[in-house]
Amino acid sequence: MTNIKRWADLILLVQAFVTIWSFECLGMLGASNIIWFILLAAVILLYRFSSEYTAGLSTKTVPVTAIVFSGLYTFYNMSSITKQYDNLLFKVIVLFVVFTGLFILFYHGLKIVYKWYLSLNALELFRTQCMNDANGIKSKVFLISFVICMIFWMPGYLYEFPGIVTPDSINQIEQVLGLVPLSNHHPLMHTLLIGLCLRPIFAITGDLVTAIGFYTFVQMVLMALIVSYSINSLKLIGLKLRWVYLSLAFYVLIPFQWVYIVTVWKDVLFAGFIMLFVTTLIRVLVIGTEKIKITDLILHFIACVGTALFRSNGLYAFLLMIPLLCIWGFKAFRIRKRMIYTWGLSLAVILIIRFPVMSAFGVIQPDIIESLSIPIQLFCRVLVEDKDLGMEDTMMVNKVIDTTYIHELYAPDFADNMKELFRAGDIDYFEEHIFEYASLWIRTGLKYPSVYIDEYKNMTYGYWYPDNPAGEGTYTVADNDGVCNNGLGIERRWLLGGICARLWQKIREIGTKLSTMLPLYGVLFCMGAAFFIECISIGVVLTQKQKGKILPLLLPFFAVCTVLIATPVAADFRYTYFLTMLLPIIVIYPAFTDYKLTE
Repeated sequence: MTNIKRWADLILLVQAFVTIWSFECLGMLGASNIIWFILLAAVILLYRFSSEYTAGLSTKTVPVTAIVFSGLYTFYNMSSITKQYDNLLFKVIVLFVVFTGLFILFYHGLKIVYKWYLSLNALELFRTQCMNDANGIKSKVFLISFVICMIFWMPGYLYEFPGIVTPDSINQIEQVLGLVPLSNHHPLMHTLLIGLCLRPIFAITGDLVTAIGFYTFVQMVLMALIVSYSINSLKLIGLKLRWVYLSLAFYVLIPFQWVYIVTVWKDVLFAGFIMLFVTTLIRVLVIGTEKIKITDLILHFIACVGTALFRSNGLYAFLLMIPLLCIWGFKAFRIRKRMIYTWGLSLAVILIIRFPVMSAFGVIQPDIIESLSIPIQLFCRVLVEDKDLGMEDTMMVNKVIDTTYIHELYAPDFADNMKELFRAGDIDYFEEHIFEYASLWIRTGLKYPSVYIDEYKNMTYGYWYPDNPAGEGTYTVADNDGVCNNGLGIERRWLLGGICARLWQKIREIGTKLSTMLPLYGVLFCMGAAFFIECISIGVVLTQKQKGKILPLLLPFFAVCTVLIATPVAADFRYTYFLTMLLPIIVIYPAFTDYKLTE
């Protein structure tokens, strides 16, 4: 027995050493730093605790998740890790060390997290023991949450009045005013909602700024209602009151919430609809289909339609959900038929609006270039590096685009320039010969795979890398402010001034700046970290008995995956704002997935 323990300790020592070696390869500390001894001891203790605490835990999802996480981490840092080595063998060894060290770290860390959820420790921490006493509180949680949201968001609204207006917002306002044709480039349903709020107020006051301010207020109220419903849902499934209000604090105290809530963007309400989808479905799964109220079904219907029509990738994510929802529903059709009917009606409404209705009203759909952000960017990277395509393929390229200024226009993490280059070319010829150009794209990728892979990393890293890297790769969160230049006469009007305005601005500035200085707090501002947490939650639920309860987590996961296929910008926080908004729910929900609410 002593020999077995010695071997176990030796294995832990080797694992810990490989882990801190991977840290050194990543450039965290110099190889001669004495702190490594302290880190080695700490990692050994962590791994020993993991081995003892998770004894008997057997799940395939832990090693799979650890492989994915360590692979993504190594993939992003590959260039910086190997740039100091000329020898290929050295590069391979260093990459192997980094991958292995990170795998061991993630493996032990994930085992601890999984054990915590699966042993019901998480449920004991989160679930109230006094469900009957809490019933009177549940009815108040919604109202209290709504009032708190409005109180904390109101200073931002008054400071930014009529709201944060960007060029995208201006285009939608121009559509509402009839200055440009209706287009689905920015979701038509969002444009119509802006018009529904803007037109009557504009007709009454004749003041466009006031009308836009009214829309922003409506958006703020809708988001407050959705957040309050979500918070109330957590209380309804049995969450302790202290965790309920800590979750609420995430929505009212984090500075980026103050900014996005008053920004005239589709992404804000899109995040709200996904939250509504997730929380209504959680009510169904935890409370029980037979007990679900008709109001919850109506809200779920609204969430389905809103998710699919407020952003293009939302439609694709919802369509990916349909088969899985149907499989779950038809397994117990008698008691789940109301959900099947809700999804069927949602799909019918979505398809009718998206195709015959928009066609009948002559709504301009996004061109094919808009859906090809990633493929175009990958191909243009090959052109920018002056790679040889061959005479025939070069002639194909010259038929559709002018590459004279491609080197000046190209940006490694921003696809809009290359999309505009294609739009300035012969787009009709490109559409007529789309399959030929698809073949060209595939041929080029097979010829220069490393270029495609590196550029794909440049275009998507922000959404899957669990850090906000320093230097050129860094991205800002919630730095938009005021009203952009426009020809409509829309300008900012401060309704909050003097010392109150300066105080609010300083609090927002400090709160945002601290995200780059404080560990853990900064995770809330990181898109990739939210994606990792989402993957961990999915893994935990898949390890439990009731696999059907994975459904609420799949829609945001599919939405992120569709962003990775067609994102125009490498790291724009708003594109996965919906996932960040779900963080409290993503962390709490797995604790309740093997638990049936009874009152």
